[in-house]
Amino acid sequence: MKGSALVEKLLAKDDRWSRLALDNLMRLAIPFNAPHGFKFTKLATDEVQISLPSFKLNHNHLGGMHACSIATLGEFCAGMTLVKQLGMSRYRLILAELSVKYHLQGRTALRGVAKMTPERAKELKAQLTTEDKVLFEHNTEIFNAHNEKIADVRTVWQVKDWQKVQLK
Repeated sequence: MKGSALVEKLLAKDDRWSRLALDNLMRLAIPFNAPHGFKFTKLATDEVQISLPSFKLNHNHLGGMHACSIATLGEFCAGMTLVKQLGMSRYRLILAELSVKYHLQGRTALRGVAKMTPERAKELKAQLTTEDKVLFEHNTEIFNAHNEKIADVRTVWQVKDWQKVQLK
């Protein structure tokens, strides 16, 4: 089974074993994210939640969560939501923009929540039938252990059908 097909299969189920397998697979597939210790905590039809543990590597010099760890959590959550709805085998996803609005310091483990309805995914797929590439804005909310919102992460993704990708 190809890696993209395996990821899509694991994302389709929200059970402990699928989330654990996905955690391990993503550590290999995206080495940059591996040191952060991300864990999938929810894989609902229209929502992906990923946790970011509070340990030294994710902290800044003041002892709170590093701004870049928070931004990476938001990007990862949004990207996996898109993969869940669109798949990896048909569409190429590239991050085009990333911005973060911080509300509070992250002093505990954090949880990223990205939502995307099947209807919104259907609209995006329809748009991709008439356009070669689409810039798609997606947002992730970041919460601390007390369920306080600490950040909003805005991502813009370039989505393109793999058949329309020209590699040099």
